[in-house]
Amino acid sequence: MTSMSRFLVATLTLTLLLAPNMGSADVLSVDVAERVRVEDAGFGETGAYEQIVGTITFGIDPDDPRNAVIVNLDRAPRNAQGLVEATGDLLILTPANPARGNGIALVDIANRGRLTALGFNRGGSGPYGDGFLMREGYTVVWVGWEFDVPGDRPIKLVVPEVDGHPVGGLGFATVRDTASWIKYDAESVVSAEHLLSFGSSQSGRYLRTFLYLGFNTDTEGRPVFDGMIPHIAGASRLDLNQPGATPISLGMFDATSFPFADAAMQDPLTGATDGTLGNDRSRGNQPRIFYTNTGVEYWGGGRVATLVHSTPDGTRDIELQDNVRFYFFAGTQHGPGAFPPSQARSSQEMGNPTDYWWNMRALLASLRSWVVDGVAPPPSSHPRFADGNLVAPRDVTFPAIPNVRSPADRTGGERVANPWLEDGVEAGAELPMLIPQVDEDGNEVAGIMHPEVKVPLATYTGWNFTNPDAGDPNTLVSLAGSYIPFPATQAERDRTGDPRRSIEERYDSRADYLRRIEAAGRRLIEQRYLLEPDLVPILERAGAHWDLLTRGN
Repeated sequence: MTSMSRFLVATLTLTLLLAPNMGSADVLSVDVAERVRVEDAGFGETGAYEQIVGTITFGIDPDDPRNAVIVNLDRAPRNAQGLVEATGDLLILTPANPARGNGIALVDIANRGRLTALGFNRGGSGPYGDGFLMREGYTVVWVGWEFDVPGDRPIKLVVPEVDGHPVGGLGFATVRDTASWIKYDAESVVSAEHLLSFGSSQSGRYLRTFLYLGFNTDTEGRPVFDGMIPHIAGASRLDLNQPGATPISLGMFDATSFPFADAAMQDPLTGATDGTLGNDRSRGNQPRIFYTNTGVEYWGGGRVATLVHSTPDGTRDIELQDNVRFYFFAGTQHGPGAFPPSQARSSQEMGNPTDYWWNMRALLASLRSWVVDGVAPPPSSHPRFADGNLVAPRDVTFPAIPNVRSPADRTGGERVANPWLEDGVEAGAELPMLIPQVDEDGNEVAGIMHPEVKVPLATYTGWNFTNPDAGDPNTLVSLAGSYIPFPATQAERDRTGDPRRSIEERYDSRADYLRRIEAAGRRLIEQRYLLEPDLVPILERAGAHWDLLTRGN
C-alpha cells in the first residue's frame, strides 16, 4: 500500500471546496493529494480499485446542541464563521468502477494509526492479502480521529488546544461528519447507500464511546452508521473527550467505568442509572451492532467482557437489545498468534494461533445482510450463567497440566470514574470478573468454536503468564493467550503425567482428524459462523498443524 506520507510531498493537489453549512457541523474542504489505481487478482469481479489519499477539514459548530458533549469545544478558537476547525488524514479504497461495488462504505476506525479492517483480508503475499473486502465490493474509509498518533504513522487528526490540552472529543465529530458526508452529500468524493463501522481493541473502545455519547446521529438528526462491529473491546470505553486524555495508551486497568451494558440499569455501587445505548444522547438512531470478543477480554483485567451481557454486579444474565448480538470466539487471544506457534520472550507459554478472522468474515457478511436485506443474523453465542459456563476464576476446572498453572486468583481490575454521571466517584472499586468455563482439556465450552478448537490438538487459552526472565511470573502478559499442545503419543503422556489424552488416543489417523475438522467447519457454515470458501484454508492449516505435532504420522 502507498504510504500516507506520500501525500505530504505530492506536487499536484486537487482541492474540493465544499460550501460550509453555517450553523452545523460540516465538512469544509477535502484536499485530494493522490489518486492511484490498484489492481490485484484477489479483487475478483470487482476489478481494480482506486486509492484516494488526502486530508479533510471540518468546521464544528460549538453552538449546536449535538456538539455540546465535546469538552472545551465552547472555549476553542473559532474561524471567521464561528466554527472550530479540525483537519484529519483521509484514506479511501473504492472500486474504480462504482457499479461493481456493493454500495457499502466500511469506515475503519484506525488503531493508533493502524489500518485494522484489512485483517478481514487473510493470506496472500501483497498488502491486500486475499482481497476479501475488495472482492466483496466494499469501499473502505479511514479518517483521522486521534490527536496523539506517533509522527511516523498515518491517520492523524490535528485539533486546537484549550489551556494546553487538545480538544480530543473532536475526534468523535470527525468520524460522524465524514460518515454523514459520504452518506448524504451528493458531492462527496465517494458515496454509499449504507455505512458500516469497524473498530478493534482501542478503536473498538472508541466505537463504544462514540455510541455512548450519541455520535451516531449527525447534526441534522439523521442516522450515521447502519451497522457496527466494536471488536475485542470488552466492556471498556476510551479516554478521548477529557482534558489530558491519552487515547494512545494501552488502557487495560484504566478503561472501564459504569455503564457496561447497553440497556439502562442501576449501578449497585453508586445508585446511578445509565446504559451505553440507554441514555438521552444514545437512544435515537442506533445501528445494528455486533460485539465480538476473545478470551483475553474476559481474563484481561479491566476489560471484563462479561459485563456487556450481565448485570452490573456480574451475577445474572441480561437479554440483549434486538439490534445487538454478542459473539465470543472460544479458544482465542486478542489477536491471532503466529503459526507455527512460537513463544515470546515475555511469556511462559507459546502464543495462541487460533485465527478467528475466518469467523469475523462470516459475521461481516451477516451484518451486511441484516443492514441491507433485513435478514436476521445468527444468534448471540457467549457463556451464560444460565448454562453453567460462566464462572468465577476460582471455579474454572482447568486440568493439572505439568508446569502449567491456571490463573485462578485473577481479579477484574478497578473501575474508573465516569465523568458523564453526576456521581462518578466509583473509581477504585473492584470490577466483577466472570470467566468462560473449560472442559477436561482446558478448552472453553461456550461461544463460536473454530474447527481447531472444536477438534483440538492442543489447549487454547485467553491468558499467558509472564516469563520469570521478563518480569513477575504471577502476572499475565497483556493481550496474550496460550497454546499448550497435547502429548503426541500415549507413551509421552504417561512419561510426563499429562492428564489430557494424547493425539494418538484421540484420532485414528490424519485423515480421521481432517474429516472431523471438516465436519466441524460444515456445522459452522450451517450456523452462518463461517463462509463456505473459507473452510479450504482452515483444512490446509489443520493438516499442517497435524504434521507439526506428529511429524507427519
